[in-house]
Amino acid sequence: MTKSTGAPDSAAGGGNLLQPWRRIAQQLCPLIGESGFCALFGRTTHVVAPEHGWLAPQQPCRSPEQLFASLEERLASVDAARAAAANEALLRTFTQLLSALIGEKLTQRLLASATATAEPAPGQQTNVQEQK
Repeated sequence: MTKSTGAPDSAAGGGNLLQPWRRIAQQLCPLIGESGFCALFGRTTHVVAPEHGWLAPQQPCRSPEQLFASLEERLASVDAARAAAANEALLRTFTQLLSALIGEKLTQRLLASATATAEPAPGQQTNVQEQK
C-alpha cells in the first residue's frame, strides 16, 4: 500500500475491485437514489461483517463516491486474496439483498446491464434487450 500519496496499492485489490460497484451504482442510483444505494450497501456490509468485520465503514455513507473511496482504502489495506474474497462476498450478498427487494428477474436485468456496459469490444452491441 502506498502511504505517502494516500493512493491504495492496486496490487492489493483496491482499484480493479471497484469497477463492478461503479457500474452497479450507475444502473441503480437513478432508480433507488444515492441514499438507497448506500443503505443497501450498508446492509450488505452488516451481513458480511461476521466474516469480514474489517470492511465495516467508520461512518455512514453519504454518497456512492464516498462509499467507494472508503471501500477502496479498506480493500487496499489487506492482501489481494483477502480483498478479492471480501469483495466477492459483498457482491454476492448485495445481489441477494437486491433480489429480495425487487425480484430476481429485475435484479438480473439491472446487473446484466451494469456488466454489459463495460465488457463488449468496440463495435459490439451493448443492449441485447432492445433487440427483442
